[in-house]
Amino acid sequence: MAHAHPSAMIDGTLQSLQQRDLPPATGADLIKDWISVLKHTEGADAAAETLTALYDELHNITPNASRIRDLLTRVAQQTEHLSRSAASPYADALRQLADSLRSFATDLQQA
Repeated sequence: MAHAHPSAMIDGTLQSLQQRDLPPATGADLIKDWISVLKHTEGADAAAETLTALYDELHNITPNASRIRDLLTRVAQQTEHLSRSAASPYADALRQLADSLRSFATDLQQA
């Protein structure tokens, strides 16, 4: 999916975040795809670094749930920031993605 159209990646990510029984490998693949895209996106270095930290944390033998929530919240903030400078068809979708990431982080906190 790394070479997918941006709107397809956003839609796929939103769908994945809604599936609570998603295999961890699918989430890790999705994160890798986003890291690849963000490394080639102007102004997205911070989000790529946060996702890299999240990817690394998920691959720990015993991932730290609190750190995962913090990283998800941070990438949500960074996504919202990116939405402010995004082209009009993507701005709303990026804001929706930021909201979904925050919701996912909150759900993890309650689990």
